Amino acid sequence: TEAAKIAHSHEALLHIGYLRDYNGNEFGRALDIFLSKYTDVSVKIQQGNHEELFDLLRTDKTDFVFNDQRRAFSNEYINIILNISESCIEIAARSPIAQLEQVTLQDLKNTPCILVSSEAQKNTEQNYYHDVIGFQGDFLFAENLEEARLLIIGGNGFMIGATSNKFADNSIRCIPLFRDDAPITQTYCAFWKKDNTSYYVREFANILKAQFENSQSQNH
Repeated sequence: TEAAKIAHSHEALLHIGYLRDYNGNEFGRALDIFLSKYTDVSVKIQQGNHEELFDLLRTDKTDFVFNDQRRAFSNEYINIILNISESCIEIAARSPIAQLEQVTLQDLKNTPCILVSSEAQKNTEQNYYHDVIGFQGDFLFAENLEEARLLIIGGNGFMIGATSNKFADNSIRCIPLFRDDAPITQTYCAFWKKDNTSYYVREFANILKAQFENSQSQNH
């Protein structure tokens, strides 16, 4: 069956779910490598927040999702940890907070937290960052990362991310986020159903994992 799929790759369509608020470039690099290698495979990307992606996978509306981990792993899925990232905040470089070497949630309590979310997931995302992450201040919402960063540059708040991106215009600073003298971390994973383990799903997962490994080696 797998050989037939490869031989008739012009018929292949891979549905991939992508975490809406992830601000790294590993996924984009993996997608470029995959499509360069498998030129006859079509890929459809669906963005979503955590629960939206989980629902797409659960209901067989996507083959593979790149998501953060917010629940225990299920035996119904292949669960691959791609990276455990130390969180940082993105904040306007002119903010007094931007002068700190590291920040805590207590330091940020009077500054709104900007969440990238669909309209339907606003309450879910706010509850997660309030109850699980532990931020007790106000929240603002953006539909995408571009809008969120415009809010940041405008001095409207900060965003919690997982990478130390460099911004060409120096308008935004990334500062490590700590709790009780330890970095706050977030786990990013690849998920797909065990009964939907195709050649292309496995291949994209391997390429994506390699991109995260490359990023880690460069950072160290």
